[in-house]
Amino acid sequence: MASTTLLAVFLLVAASAAPARSCSPRDLQALLSVKQALGNPATLSTWTPASPDCCSWDHLRCNDAGRVNNVFIDGADDVRGQIPSAVGGLTELMSLTLFRLAGLTGPIPACLAALSNLQFLTVSHTNVSGAIPESLARLRGLDSVDLSSNQLTGGIPASFADLPSLRSLDLGHNQLTGSIPAGLVQGQFRSLVLSYNQLTGPIPRDDARDEINTVDLSHNKLTGDPSHLFAAGRPIGKVDLSWNYLDFDLSQLVFPPEMTYLDLSHNLIRGTVPLSLERLSTLQKLDLSYNRLCGPLPKGHGVIKHGCKPYAHNQCRKGTPLAGCQDLEWSE
Repeated sequence: MASTTLLAVFLLVAASAAPARSCSPRDLQALLSVKQALGNPATLSTWTPASPDCCSWDHLRCNDAGRVNNVFIDGADDVRGQIPSAVGGLTELMSLTLFRLAGLTGPIPACLAALSNLQFLTVSHTNVSGAIPESLARLRGLDSVDLSSNQLTGGIPASFADLPSLRSLDLGHNQLTGSIPAGLVQGQFRSLVLSYNQLTGPIPRDDARDEINTVDLSHNKLTGDPSHLFAAGRPIGKVDLSWNYLDFDLSQLVFPPEMTYLDLSHNLIRGTVPLSLERLSTLQKLDLSYNRLCGPLPKGHGVIKHGCKPYAHNQCRKGTPLAGCQDLEWSE
């Protein structure tokens, strides 16, 4: 008991002797400028010179050296204005999250390229508009970029394909146009979401074989043959290519056995339903509806276990119309 008491006293004395961590004056001034540029919202009420240790403020975190490395502002109705250029002064930032901020407007500023330590960037569900700056590709350490559900226009910077550490890219629900840059659909991605835009042209081919979990290119105007996405050796999990103008023969396609989600609906896909679907024991979602597929359907359980809906509304142009799956015998 005595030894425990002595240990407690020692720790108390050591803690009182240790210098209190305080944030960098440079970071403090940058944060105050950010707050002012956003209309001095009550959401950031703790950001005040009256509390000079900014590491104790809400909506941010500091590293052990007292430098701000994480800023996150989420769901604040009182934030107004553009992304402040003062953010570029937070040079130790590793993560920046601006999420569900309807009052956030204007372009993505070039000053973000000064955040050389940035790994995670989220500007999502805002009214930010304009083009995606090419300068973001200077941030070689980026691991995750989420610019979804904004008002972004223009093309996808080709330089994004050269980011060596990028594993997750979500540009969905914007107004992006043009083609998908060559090299962007690479196996290095764990998640690539470009859905709900106005992208055109073919899905670029690549020879990547690394693990990729999610490819969502749905609700665009893409054309051509995306069969290379399912190449042997690529253990892809989720593919959503629905609501495009893809035109290719599905008959001989071999799907990776690890797939859990496949939506090819609302395209111009022809041929027959491939036998490889029977081997997808982990497939939870399937939709091949609204295409030009012909029959007959394979009778294996792996095909018919999803019911009739995934095969509905196929207008066969050449061959036997797709058989009604309700007539097939179900077997385990």
